[in-house]
Amino acid sequence: MTVAGNYSADIQAILQGSRHLADAVRHGDEMLPRFETGCAAYAGWWGEEGGDDEFANAVGEQVRREQQQVADTVLAITGGFMALVDAVAAEADHVRRPQTQAVEDIETHGSESGNRR
Repeated sequence: MTVAGNYSADIQAILQGSRHLADAVRHGDEMLPRFETGCAAYAGWWGEEGGDDEFANAVGEQVRREQQQVADTVLAITGGFMALVDAVAAEADHVRRPQTQAVEDIETHGSESGNRR
């Protein structure tokens, strides 16, 4: 936010936003195991592959391919959110760094001034 030509930011709000995103990612991490558990519970419902069950032979590979596509999508979404969490945390660091550097410079200058007396 710009106030009268000065830049200011609420670092705590930025970090809080990052925590909310991280919580969302944790919930996303729970999706894949639940999906895989569900898939395991329904495995083979389409029939027995490898024999004369034409339907099972026709859909078995498609089912596995679609399950893998869902898993890959969940992982991509979760990875995207994690990248966003990292970016928000890095933004907070970029905002905080000039303030920290200024305080360190003031302390260094103060100790140098004290040594000259």
